[in-house]
Amino acid sequence: MVKLICGKQGTGKTQKMIDFGNNAVDKIKGKIVFLEANNKHMYDLHHDIRYINTKEHGMMNADQFLGFVSGLLAADYDIEHVYIDGLYKIAKLNMEDLKGIIDKLNDTSKDFEVDFYMSVNFAEDELDTDIKKYILN
Repeated sequence: MVKLICGKQGTGKTQKMIDFGNNAVDKIKGKIVFLEANNKHMYDLHHDIRYINTKEHGMMNADQFLGFVSGLLAADYDIEHVYIDGLYKIAKLNMEDLKGIIDKLNDTSKDFEVDFYMSVNFAEDELDTDIKKYILN
């Protein structure tokens, strides 16, 4: 499953994802990974959540990001939740790029039984109809 947390910058998307991750720690059997483009929220997360600063790994576009996620899952089959915050900081995304990433993550979710939660820097009314079905309410 892929779920989106939408809103413009400063609307609390990151805090929602931190809360979801921290609350999931005791509810799931697998591991949780939190991806962000800096170290800003490292200490806000439960110590059992694997925090990764994506900027430290030189990702510059959507394809590199998707390859990185595939590598994470290949290295650890116990990952059950992946929280992706600030993808727009990794690669400047337009709506078409976002659709492609969501489609690939959705396929990966089905293949590897992992749930993806992703913040997007768009308001709900800016999203295409086919993307809106992924919005977490």
